Amino acid sequence: MKRSVTDKWWFALPALTFLLLTPALLNGRPFLTWDTAEYYHYGFQLVDFATAKIGRTIGLDVLRRSETAKHEGSGNRDDGPGDRARTTPNARASIDQKSQAGGMATYGGRSPFYSVWLCSVAWAFSLWGVLITQAAATAWIIWRAATHAAGVYRFEAGVAIVALGTFGASAWFVIGFVMPDIYAAAAILCVALLFAYADRMSYFERVGLAIILAASAAFHTTHLVVAVALTLAGIGATRFLPSEGRPLRSRALISTTSALTLAIALQFVFDTAARGVLGASPKRPPLLTARVIADGPGRLYLDSVCPETDTFLVCDYRSRSFKTADEFLWSPGGVFQALPVEQRLRLIEEEPRFVTAVAVHYPLSVLKAAAANAIEQFVLVWPAEAWIDPGVSFGDPPFSGADLFQVAPFLSLCVANLDKCVPALSEALIALSVAITVLLSFGVIAVHFVTASRRTTATTQGDSAYKRAVVFASLILIGLVVNAGICGAISGPHARYQTRVVWLAVVAACVLEAAHPLILRVRSARVLQLVRAAVRGDADATAESQGSYRSAQARNR
Repeated sequence: MKRSVTDKWWFALPALTFLLLTPALLNGRPFLTWDTAEYYHYGFQLVDFATAKIGRTIGLDVLRRSETAKHEGSGNRDDGPGDRARTTPNARASIDQKSQAGGMATYGGRSPFYSVWLCSVAWAFSLWGVLITQAAATAWIIWRAATHAAGVYRFEAGVAIVALGTFGASAWFVIGFVMPDIYAAAAILCVALLFAYADRMSYFERVGLAIILAASAAFHTTHLVVAVALTLAGIGATRFLPSEGRPLRSRALISTTSALTLAIALQFVFDTAARGVLGASPKRPPLLTARVIADGPGRLYLDSVCPETDTFLVCDYRSRSFKTADEFLWSPGGVFQALPVEQRLRLIEEEPRFVTAVAVHYPLSVLKAAAANAIEQFVLVWPAEAWIDPGVSFGDPPFSGADLFQVAPFLSLCVANLDKCVPALSEALIALSVAITVLLSFGVIAVHFVTASRRTTATTQGDSAYKRAVVFASLILIGLVVNAGICGAISGPHARYQTRVVWLAVVAACVLEAAHPLILRVRSARVLQLVRAAVRGDADATAESQGSYRSAQARNR
């Protein structure tokens, strides 16, 4: 009876979702950061702007203005289209113009689709609705991976994946974090699943994975780039499954390319609409300019060029002292955030020419710095941002009046009681737990890869399940490497960027073990030996238990 209940999706999915949410529930509140406030504010501005157009069309503009009044005085650094500040009517036009321009200089780095989704779900269901949604989506993907790898033991495999990923690794943080970071892992999982099992999936399962993949790719540009790179790797990975290669590859390609094309098309439509309505689409901050300057090659180039001619605006600020790209972009003593809006836009416009010039003059230095950043990014795997006190963050003037307070009233208590909203567990203890769990997972994966490489053609005939699990795990590892390379080389090493995906090593290791037990087989055999020897006192019990275990494994396969 127990098996029949746990085998049902209506039982398994809520159980796995609850396990994923347990740490956030114990914490008592979602994890937030400054970026959460800006995503929410951007989403509100877009919703407000859209409803203004619709409201005027159907006569509901009075209702829209009453809703907008609740959010006046957001306090964010850069307000976007539709912002209404508390000011006199004569000054309103001037402030609106400046705020819209400020948003144009930064909001290109924020996904409009995630921002609108965050604002809509949080307004309707509070921030817990956001967490439940992303936990449920993750639980469903893990459930499908466990189903394909473990068969009748899918519930046990799913619980093992979720428990180890949540309580041992870093899944608890990204599940409980109100940011698009969880969808970086979702994108990798979707592509890996499709290229390992697409020909064994139902039509609705492939559509479901494609929808999640499309949303993940639309929620952040890095997710899109990683998914594209992983799709190309998946085409090559299916060559290791010759008997299933053609139908597997075609169905996986149809699903992934459809999802990624939809994400790209949505962004194109949004940019086109923004240009049509506002005259320009939101711009991305000059991340690459900041990166090459902070890494050194950009400074070398400026020192060689700027004394002769002010080819670039950044020449005027090359003497500023800053050590990181974040200081260049966001520090009051840096460059980008301290400049007038017009000069910010000029920095953004000249970025392609500047970065290209630096790369042409110092190619080896640029590559060396990018590789070093990627390697450093790959090993930053602990959720450091969970211990950033939201009371301090949202007590600062730029965020003290953020309209995120409307859907996160606990922030007021955090501001009034500093250090009360920080997790009680030690950061060092959690960092150690994540490091050990991830290292053990990589060890399990390595053992399986060595075993798989030594299996002869004769022994692998008919062993399609194990091959598929190896393909799945390989794509997961490629996704981890690509994520570290892109985030480290462009934005610079930050703990959150790799923490959001590193727990997928647990998923890969568990899928390999579910498809072909190696580590568990050794441990189970030893337990059987000890138990039977203790009960029977039989000298031959060891050999008997080993033989029966192997027979059981053969039947399961």
